Amino acid sequence: MPEKERRGGSGEQTQCNRNRWLLITAIVLSLIGIVILVIVAVLYIRSSNSWEDHSNTDEYLRKLVRQINDNSSSTWKAKFNKFGVKNRSYGFKYTRNSTAVREVMEQLQKFFDSDAMKRHIQELADYPESSLPTHFDARLKWPHCPSISRIPNQGGCGSCYAVAAAGVASDRACIHSNGTFKASLSEEDILGCCEVCGNCYGGDPLKALVYWVNQGVVTGGRDGCRPYSFDISCGVPCSPKTFFEAEKSRTCIKRCQNIYYQNRYDDDKHFASLAYSLYPRGMTISDADAKDVERAKVPTIIGHFNSTASSPLSLEQIRTVLKKEISLYGPTTMAFPVPEEFLHYSTGVFRPAEGFQSRIIYWHVVRLIGWGQDNDGSHYWLAVNSFGEHWGDSGTFKINTDQMEHYGLEYETALL
Repeated sequence: MPEKERRGGSGEQTQCNRNRWLLITAIVLSLIGIVILVIVAVLYIRSSNSWEDHSNTDEYLRKLVRQINDNSSSTWKAKFNKFGVKNRSYGFKYTRNSTAVREVMEQLQKFFDSDAMKRHIQELADYPESSLPTHFDARLKWPHCPSISRIPNQGGCGSCYAVAAAGVASDRACIHSNGTFKASLSEEDILGCCEVCGNCYGGDPLKALVYWVNQGVVTGGRDGCRPYSFDISCGVPCSPKTFFEAEKSRTCIKRCQNIYYQNRYDDDKHFASLAYSLYPRGMTISDADAKDVERAKVPTIIGHFNSTASSPLSLEQIRTVLKKEISLYGPTTMAFPVPEEFLHYSTGVFRPAEGFQSRIIYWHVVRLIGWGQDNDGSHYWLAVNSFGEHWGDSGTFKINTDQMEHYGLEYETALL
């Protein structure tokens, strides 16, 4: 082939290759453009749906608040809380070690069979019901114990069980010492280092109190050995959505913060002598992923009185035992189901609105510090919440639990 023809052929081939690459480039760019458009569209739709969901939730909750406040027979007042949420599933994953839970059950039975518990039960039985006041506030009986008035904030971690248990432990340690021990015990220590107690998705205050007996709990608060580390700026209260990120950072640190030089971690431990439940309840023993759920009955104070009485205790008699416990020894925890309207509580005696069962968001644990009677003579509990001082009545609330009793409310505490 002549040289001129060869050059021409080469040029045509080069042009062909160039056109092919231009076509491929155009196709690739088109595909990238389509992908970008799809992503933008999806994000826009999600954003729109999110705004719409938020708008619908906001409107729904405002209506719920109005219904409560417009009800002339309501015993409490609601105030719209922008951090309120609707009932939904968050898909929290819980872990449970059956061997560890069995050990807790064995410990509880051992505590209950002890001479100390027998004396405690006898003291409750002997305390005259007539000595119980109509209204009681632990803050007034033990003013030398500042922990009773302390309002905690669990922030972006579902640690209410640890916060309430640590609060009860702090209160009872102070009361037992007649005011010489005034420190706060650390919910952080329980939350991070008690493997069987729970996590940032929730847990069991009774197991936390058993941990206090067996392993001890160090001081907490801002200046103690292990201060609370979770974010409290995410809401009043924080949405359960924030618990996922908090759980990633939850860890056991067995050393005190740098500014605390009173003791080393191991030397800063404080102990109780026995932990117990007041109201009949069960405890799930089987592993979290087990097909068959195994539950066991926890030995309880009320259960003991029921077994020795001619007939089961009435609700009023049960409350009398709980009142004796609080007035003699100090606060207890209380676990109860939280309906949507509770997050908007402002003042008065909270009673869930009709049909609250379908509006339960989660179970929550608080600290009981007293009781009283409403204007109509009905009973209520006085409790400290863990949503900070800006929630409710300066962080506290009153609650009538009549409609919730069939859920099996749980009351736990410990003795030093």
